[in-house]
Amino acid sequence: MGFTDSREFSTDVVVVGSGASGSGAALAALAAGATVTLLEKRPVGGGSAALSAGGFWTFEDRTKFDELARLGNREMQYKLHAHHHVAADFIRSLGVTIADRPIRSGNRFGVGYKLDITGLLAYAQEAVVEAGGQVLLETAAVGLVQERDRVAGVLARSADGTLTTIRAKSVVLASGGFQGNREMLARYMGQNADHLLVRSNPGSVGDGFRLAQSAGGAGTKGMSTFYGHLIAHPVTSFEPEEFRPLTQYHSAASVLVGMDGERLADERVGDSVLSQVVLRAPGARGVLIFDDHVRRNEGTDEPFPGVGRVDRFERARSAGARTATADTLDAIIDQVAEWGVARDALRLTMQAYVAAVSSSSAQALGVPVAPDARAPQTAPFYAVEVQPAITFTFGGVRVSLDGEVLDPDGRPVPGLFAGGADVGGISHWAYAGGLAPCFITGMWAGKAAAHAHAIAERA
Repeated sequence: MGFTDSREFSTDVVVVGSGASGSGAALAALAAGATVTLLEKRPVGGGSAALSAGGFWTFEDRTKFDELARLGNREMQYKLHAHHHVAADFIRSLGVTIADRPIRSGNRFGVGYKLDITGLLAYAQEAVVEAGGQVLLETAAVGLVQERDRVAGVLARSADGTLTTIRAKSVVLASGGFQGNREMLARYMGQNADHLLVRSNPGSVGDGFRLAQSAGGAGTKGMSTFYGHLIAHPVTSFEPEEFRPLTQYHSAASVLVGMDGERLADERVGDSVLSQVVLRAPGARGVLIFDDHVRRNEGTDEPFPGVGRVDRFERARSAGARTATADTLDAIIDQVAEWGVARDALRLTMQAYVAAVSSSSAQALGVPVAPDARAPQTAPFYAVEVQPAITFTFGGVRVSLDGEVLDPDGRPVPGLFAGGADVGGISHWAYAGGLAPCFITGMWAGKAAAHAHAIAERA
């Protein structure tokens, strides 16, 4: 389709993306007195946040960042921790439903608030319009307007091909990461990237990263790391309503082996880390082995409050995944070997793991065993073949603590800000939260963008 005649208008702040970070940026910019234009390339706003369970979560204390995400930006992590409860109070002040008290997250390391994420996303869009701004759906940011030494707006393309120049004093990038971009995944995740299922909205294809780079912005560490989960393999379909039911949240309570029959990691690191481990395994496949106790407890429990209980083994089986059931571990090993897993190595692995747990050994065949590990022991026994799926990327645009996009020398790119999954530095291998970090970093960027607008106006 050819482009129609272009048009032009002005605003104070342009926010690219209407998910959790874009909503946080828009609300913070509005609170600072700026007029906002919110761009959303999809027909419906909300991004991947609209698909989430509504857990406003991050690590419960700073030491967990030190322990689990030590390769990330420590100053940014500490600022996030300090702003977690403050942001919850801000959301509460808007009249959006969020729990009064935080609860522990299912991953054992964090706390969060149950949030009406749909209500928050809708509130942000309504607030933009009520304040005199615009929410433009099916409108993608395809370029940045650059004048002299600063970013001065965006070039936007609507669904009918119309190009619009939106002039602004500042721009906030909040497009949600690059998990939907196959070329970028291959570049940063390696040769197995084509095996990754995408467990998010399909519109997050690296727009923010691309736009930041076009203006001289730099990237961060952790470009090959991501937040994701293990999904049953193979499955006949993988639509948003199947994301959570087919996720094997109980992997931390199972034994995870590769196709060579050997354990891939200490399972207690959690499913989001294990998904990255499996991506790097031969064929990007693994097998979970567990017992009836795990199936009836971790395998059925709610991963987050309010999500509901699901028999994940049964959902995997009915979705077409490779599954096995047997009365003994030896019989499970024989069935799994028919999937191409090395039989003798798997038998040795399971024997060593059971012995290590029984003797409280710190490792089995060189692979760590957590102190609270529990070996399969209650018949019947189960196995599910698994594959990795990505929800959002951990690496991204380099920013200051206020959300300013930085160049490779650490200097701000005037007029350009970023938040959410477009930003790298908070999580690195370990997942430090989704909605909370995205909304909070979006708020930092929106506030700073509004401040930059005010400075430009005085000038």
